Amino acid sequence: MVRFLAQSNYLREVQRTFGGSGHLNVMELLSRTLSVAVPMVVVYVLWRYRLLILHVAGRWASRLLRRRKRRAVENYLVSRGVVIEVCLYSGGVVGRKLCDARVVSVAGGKMQLQLLNANSTFTHLKHQQVICFTRPFAYSGKRINAFTTLVAHVRKRGVVLKELSLLTPVRYRFILRRRHSRQRVAREGAVRVKAWSGRKARTFWMFRPELQTVNNPARYDARTRLAVENISAGGLRLFVVNPRVAMPPLDPGSQLVLRVSIWNPKTRKYSFFTALGVVRSRFSGRGGAIGLGIQFMAEGEKVKNRYTWHSVHGEIPALAQFLAGIEE
Repeated sequence: MVRFLAQSNYLREVQRTFGGSGHLNVMELLSRTLSVAVPMVVVYVLWRYRLLILHVAGRWASRLLRRRKRRAVENYLVSRGVVIEVCLYSGGVVGRKLCDARVVSVAGGKMQLQLLNANSTFTHLKHQQVICFTRPFAYSGKRINAFTTLVAHVRKRGVVLKELSLLTPVRYRFILRRRHSRQRVAREGAVRVKAWSGRKARTFWMFRPELQTVNNPARYDARTRLAVENISAGGLRLFVVNPRVAMPPLDPGSQLVLRVSIWNPKTRKYSFFTALGVVRSRFSGRGGAIGLGIQFMAEGEKVKNRYTWHSVHGEIPALAQFLAGIEE
């Protein structure tokens, strides 16, 4: 205490030397510092955890207003072992897919998941916003296929996702997953596709296509071919008919080089483009066919004797304009 008073007196003498007056009030200095620091810390915490705070507040209100409906939907997800597709979600935009998972239990405000197919990720996921998609189902006459929520708990080994649980969502709703309208290919041959493995992206034009559509499917019998079901500015959906053993990799995440030609009924000519696509989904079709949902990731441009690839975000602009012109 004596030492503190001596230091205080010394500081007061220094203050007087430089023209100051009055005593150095330590408590006043401390209160002024706190009056500035505390609001700044509060603002930072509110901003840093704004999504969590809004989510918890919305969930609390939802419990009061829609508790019965929420519980019925959650029981359905658990009892049916519904598989959900978990993707990052930011600013209303669906981001990278994290995993496929099955809802195991819903308790204590958390949704426990059993991971079925997890993708590696470097992203810090705790309290990140995600969107979950399911196959559409109906409750009380309303369709449901998605919900948005936050990550409650995550455990990773390196970049490999091992455990994941989510906060129970505020509400369950129906969301149109597709940003672009799909144009169904009514006549086989209206959209022609040649495909090579993505590993040949630099030299694909030097090789014969590994898979392709055909002009007259009836003549091909049991031979392997492609059949396009629909196309949009962001991707296409096709089937590998009569799949064989030797084919390019077709698992989700695999890349394919695609030469796509589309019939233009106005000019009565084919317009084509080259794209690098990634397989987003794989499913079974009729007669043992393999169904593929492919998203365009880059557009190819031929410069002299080689192709350069330009990344696209969501769509190929020229294709979007072309399809819009066909619709008119």
